[in-house]
Amino acid sequence: MYMISGRHQKKQIVDQYARNLFKALGIHRFTSRHIYIEFKTVLEDEADGLCCGDTKEVTLSIATKNKSFMRQMQALAHEMVHARQILRGQLTCEGGFAWKGRKASGFKYKNQPWEKEAYRLERTLFLDCFPFDDLEV
Repeated sequence: MYMISGRHQKKQIVDQYARNLFKALGIHRFTSRHIYIEFKTVLEDEADGLCCGDTKEVTLSIATKNKSFMRQMQALAHEMVHARQILRGQLTCEGGFAWKGRKASGFKYKNQPWEKEAYRLERTLFLDCFPFDDLEV
C-alpha cells in the first residue's frame, strides 16, 4: 500500500510512475507494508530526496523547490531503491545507518554501499519506468 502527498505536478503520471517503480523493484509483492511518498518544498541539507523507515513502513521525501519535474522523478527512483533496501532489512536508519547489520560510519557519501546501489539503478529505473507516453508536451 502507498500514499502520495504534498504539492507536485502531474499527479496521474506520478502515480503511474510510482506503481511502475514498485513493480520493477519487486516492492509490489510487499502487500502488508506501507510506503508514504511526500513532496516537500525543501529537505534538510538541500537534498533531492530522503528515505527512512523500517521493514513495515517507509517514508520517502522528495524536494520540489528549484527542482525540475524530471529531477524530482529521478530522485524518486533513487529513493525507491532505498525503500526496497529498508523494507528488506538491508538498510536501517534508526540510530544511525547500518548496512546488512553493520554500522556504516566512516564511508564517504558516494561510497556507502546503499548509495552505490541507488545511484547505479536510478537512471535505468527512471528510463524504464517513467510513463513518457503519458507526458504532455
